[in-house]
Amino acid sequence: MSRIRGIEAKILKLQKEVQKQQLKRNGINEEDKKNREDALCSKDDPEKEQITELVHKLPKLDKIFQVHRKIGEGTFSSVYLGSLRQHSDLPDAQKRWFAIKHLVPTAHPARIEHELRCLQDMGGTHNVIGVELCLRHLDTIVFVMPYIPHKKFSEYVGDMNAEEVARYMHALLVALRHVHSFGVIHRDVKPSNFLYDRENRRYLLVDFGLAQRVCAAPEPPPAHSQSTAKRLREEDTDASPGAKRVALDLSMGARAHSVPVSRRIDAIKQHALKQSLPKSAGAGAGVLLKSPRQGTALDTWAAGVVLASVLTARYPFFRASDDVSALAELADLLGTEPIQRVAASLGRRVVVSGKRGGICLRKLARRLRGVPPTPPTHAAQSAPAALSAPAPLSAPAALSALNCSRCRLPQLQCLCATQAQPVSCIKRSFFNNTDPEEIVVADFPDSAFSLAMRLLDPDPRTRLSAHDALRHPFLRHLPH
Repeated sequence: MSRIRGIEAKILKLQKEVQKQQLKRNGINEEDKKNREDALCSKDDPEKEQITELVHKLPKLDKIFQVHRKIGEGTFSSVYLGSLRQHSDLPDAQKRWFAIKHLVPTAHPARIEHELRCLQDMGGTHNVIGVELCLRHLDTIVFVMPYIPHKKFSEYVGDMNAEEVARYMHALLVALRHVHSFGVIHRDVKPSNFLYDRENRRYLLVDFGLAQRVCAAPEPPPAHSQSTAKRLREEDTDASPGAKRVALDLSMGARAHSVPVSRRIDAIKQHALKQSLPKSAGAGAGVLLKSPRQGTALDTWAAGVVLASVLTARYPFFRASDDVSALAELADLLGTEPIQRVAASLGRRVVVSGKRGGICLRKLARRLRGVPPTPPTHAAQSAPAALSAPAPLSAPAALSALNCSRCRLPQLQCLCATQAQPVSCIKRSFFNNTDPEEIVVADFPDSAFSLAMRLLDPDPRTRLSAHDALRHPFLRHLPH
């Protein structure tokens, strides 16, 4: 017996030597090949280990589904692509695909229950994600939901025409109107949570992990019971991980506190010249001012930020690292007086180093999209002005006529809202309606910018609701 084993060992050794010689003749080093294979395996190992651990903790999941790969990850959950085991022999095109959301074990049970109830009560219709199945074993919980193929928002944000944008915003507002009709605020509306299948024109509003009810009933506990770490999403990791929101005490009691915006941020204008814009600052002035009275207007503000991103072909649109910077960026965009007015209505006060009149969203979109400005035509002048020859201008007068009196930039580079409109009237000063020049940005009509302006109204009391936004001229031609 020992003789036979010795012969087998010699044969195995000889086979290895032959393989090594063949690799050497082909110019392949065996050790390098092994290192490459090990590196490839180590890259996939963490994800495979997570899937293996998940199905080990939840055997029922493994019996029903094949878990293929991870398709999303956040602080409070991981999402995997899955298919039915009984369909394993079918071609991929004929399989039914699912998004399997695994919630972290430290999530509060009441928060998980609230999210599940939202999916059960509201989901499956009006572009809102539903739930097919919920599986639990001890502290391991998964939601099995429908899956639609989709791309990242950044891949098509600058490639949508006016009609596609209208359909996209219509679908988003239909979903929000449906959610709001249940007295629920989504509180996390952003492109990565609104999935868009461009080929089949399908849409899904997802992730109700932060949703809460509008009523004064006790709210679900925080989404994470042991940590308040900032959530990182697949498309929202531009800010540094260590960046945290600064809590601002702006109450106007016996001793009033104020927030000086000492570090003026010309974010919009400076970033426009650099061809990059900042990311969403959250959900509007009411939230940044620490108002506890949150309503559904929170979601429509976020929808306005999404629309502004599409119109300017820039995502993210805002990128403030803290609340003070976010307020400064909003003051640049909307003007300081509207922000201060909203603060006063909430019992807060914002002190700024200088007044800002806001900027023209159409001019900003034109600049960022690289659309060359069209100089004013003589046809736009009045008849008497056209007939009378202008007197020669001195050098300073000519310079004043060519440059904006606010930003001192040439008129064709100016982003300021028109001076003919009062600064306090955000609905008029947000974009310039009185210029003789007709500003054309791609094929977007004025109604698209008007809708963005109404959704970005800093006052939640006058901001358009999802229901009213669907009746706006930009979306009126689509079914309500």
